[in-house]
Amino acid sequence: MEEQSNALGLIAAFLATVLYGSCYVPVRWFEAGDGLYFQWMMCIGQLISGVFVLALVDWPPIFPLAMLGGAFFAIGNALTITIMDGIGMAVGSLLWNTVTCIVGWAVSRFGLFGSLKKVPYDNVMNIVGVIVVCIGGCFFATIKHHPMKVRPAPWQIKPQLPRRQSSLKKGEEIEVSNTTRIIATLCTVFVGCLYGNMLTPIVAYPILAKAPGIVCAVWAILLFKEIKGRWDVLHLIAGICVTVVGIALITISKVKLF
Repeated sequence: MEEQSNALGLIAAFLATVLYGSCYVPVRWFEAGDGLYFQWMMCIGQLISGVFVLALVDWPPIFPLAMLGGAFFAIGNALTITIMDGIGMAVGSLLWNTVTCIVGWAVSRFGLFGSLKKVPYDNVMNIVGVIVVCIGGCFFATIKHHPMKVRPAPWQIKPQLPRRQSSLKKGEEIEVSNTTRIIATLCTVFVGCLYGNMLTPIVAYPILAKAPGIVCAVWAILLFKEIKGRWDVLHLIAGICVTVVGIALITISKVKLF
């Protein structure tokens, strides 16, 4: 029974990873503006899906305090368009997933926000894992993305005021200022903190915190061509590998091996 439960959990984690890592792919094809309308529609979709899930499990009781996690998610998710426009979908998702892992670790390790404090069996390995995750995040921060030209949505309402037409020709790239990159990076850290505060501090959380970012990065490279240079691709691969090693150390440190 336990083996079946573990297998079901792994299948659910795999599906959640692929679906959550792919949820921002459709919006990248269109001009999303400030992202608030996108966030509104995404919340409606989550609500409808949640109602179906509740019906399938025979309407379990709802705890109002759990809605605080949904509020944190909605606030953080409202900044995703700004982040992806500023530093790219791959870099943005990997950075906020890295911060999510660190915040989730801190909540579990020190018992923050009234949660149960869980001291790892191997404290040294736990600290080393966090340091390695931070090093992996530094790799992501140095990657330069290439913004893609998006098309207006077919249902988009044209403004009444005249707009200056873009002078970009085919093959030209959009330059993103350093100020925009810094603001987008700070938004990424903020989003990661909000996401990390609502995670359950168990062994499964490192998988669900980091793996969707890797799926999102694969979409960004193969489909949207956000990262083109060999050096940047190597930085991305190195950062992913280093971060995965750090998460593995954090996870193993919570398990009594001997």
